[in-house]
Amino acid sequence: MKDMKLVVIMAVKPVVRVLLFGLLFAQVVQAQEPVTPMSIPLYLSGNFGELRGGHFHSGIDFKTQERTGQPVRAVKDGFVSRVNVSPYGYGNALYINHPDGTTSVYAHLERFAPKIETAVRNRQYTTESFAVELYPSEKTFPVKQGERIAWSGNSGGSGGPHLHFEFRNTKTGKVMDALPYYKKQILDTRPPQVQGIRLYPQFSAGIVSGKIQNQSFDVSTDKAGRKSVAKTLTAWGKIGVGIKAYDVMNETSNIYGVNEIILKMDGKVIYHSLMDGFYFEDSRYINSYIDWQEWIENKSFYIKSFTEPGNKLRINLPVNQGIITINEEKVYHLEYILKDVYDNTSRLNFNIEGKPTRIPYTPPSGTYFAYNKDNTFVGQGVNLKIPAGNLYTDTYLQVGVIPNDTAFAPVYNIGERIPLHSYCPVTLDIPNDIFPDKSKYGVVQIGRGNRSWLGGKYLNGRIQAKTRELGSFTVETDNNPPVIRPVKEVDWTAKQQILLRIVDDLSGIQSYKGTLDGRFVLFEYDAKSNILSCKYDSHRMKKGEQTLRLVVTDGAGNQAEYCKQIEF
Repeated sequence: MKDMKLVVIMAVKPVVRVLLFGLLFAQVVQAQEPVTPMSIPLYLSGNFGELRGGHFHSGIDFKTQERTGQPVRAVKDGFVSRVNVSPYGYGNALYINHPDGTTSVYAHLERFAPKIETAVRNRQYTTESFAVELYPSEKTFPVKQGERIAWSGNSGGSGGPHLHFEFRNTKTGKVMDALPYYKKQILDTRPPQVQGIRLYPQFSAGIVSGKIQNQSFDVSTDKAGRKSVAKTLTAWGKIGVGIKAYDVMNETSNIYGVNEIILKMDGKVIYHSLMDGFYFEDSRYINSYIDWQEWIENKSFYIKSFTEPGNKLRINLPVNQGIITINEEKVYHLEYILKDVYDNTSRLNFNIEGKPTRIPYTPPSGTYFAYNKDNTFVGQGVNLKIPAGNLYTDTYLQVGVIPNDTAFAPVYNIGERIPLHSYCPVTLDIPNDIFPDKSKYGVVQIGRGNRSWLGGKYLNGRIQAKTRELGSFTVETDNNPPVIRPVKEVDWTAKQQILLRIVDDLSGIQSYKGTLDGRFVLFEYDAKSNILSCKYDSHRMKKGEQTLRLVVTDGAGNQAEYCKQIEF
């Protein structure tokens, strides 16, 4: 057959022949199957779409045998299109564009292949910054399938050694589940596990077991492995349903996200979600996809099988937004079907008995904020603006003030603690505006046992900041500089490496700069351990005694300085 194609091509005109060769070449390029990014046996520590705080997991995490330094290879032909170095997030990350229109991403790396590493180091010294981003041209770093491009690590926001791996659509940036390409290398015969369900009576429109509050119900398993809800459920009116579940795999103790969720009532599908890909701009919709309050208060994930009107997450396929209506005195039969990528399936059947019950009406109080309109509140020392699209559902905003005569400002309680889709401006009065250095003021969000510095801009007795949550806020000052401490100083000379720990108690580390005898020297920053490390570089550093100087600046502009005579 191949020979016949070539005969036909040779018989046509030259221009057409070139086009046909191009088409055949394109077919060959598209047919290239990805190899595994490492040569070790593959096990997952995290799967695609897994539920995380504030976002969906955008890739699959390969275990690296509990250590760093595993060789990482290009899964397909292509070229390095982006290199990113950061103390946060992906850490050291590499992006490779492929001819088939996909991009593979390799994150939390320890280091890059020598040519790439050299380019990164040159950029870091040119910009005098550890955090850098490179966008090489197509001809700078071409790679072949299987070529070593890096070594696995634990950089950035990684919680332990592993390789974070992604496939993206190069043009749209949409991330896609990479696991289907590696199903043959990773064994999974275990179905998702169900832990419980939750019913959500809609405001002034539904009631469950005589209560208008959300209620959770445990799931039990009989000897045959069938799961059921242990308690008889009664309801009336409009109800939402949620499920607490996770996936498992062979030969690991990890838990993972559920790939596909289907909810049926009386045999008809009322909700369907499929996590096979998503756009990064949609990732924060997780705060509406899950029961956010339950997550914040108890670190427990309930997935809501209904959608709020402001939730535009494209993996959701609900009917009537997934809300069920219980309006007859009968038994409603519901069934959850949960699947993983391997089509391993779990089912949970349960009944809700329709029981006519008076639904109490509680008149709402506060300022009405619509999810699809621009909203503004001005009063009681607060100026809040929430543009359309930042609320997931309508809400009534109640603002209260708790005076504190010993502070610069009271505690401003701005509504219930709920998430916003993006940052929104909030301006607070500073009634006791007596601190001389106004640059040290900052808005602080008050949580359960913690304070988060939002910072802000001083505006003549007021301060403006941005927040992605409603809740409780006040105004404080940060007048304390960061703290710099040497780590294992006695080993510096022998190991040819300087280690320092930098910490800040409120506004956080904003920047740092190290020099040896006045010349910039690179310190790598591991933000999760607060460690700065500087390894001796024979190409850029001299031997002998020299003066080390490190200046660290926090988010309020306070500076700390560390100086010491060292010897390499």
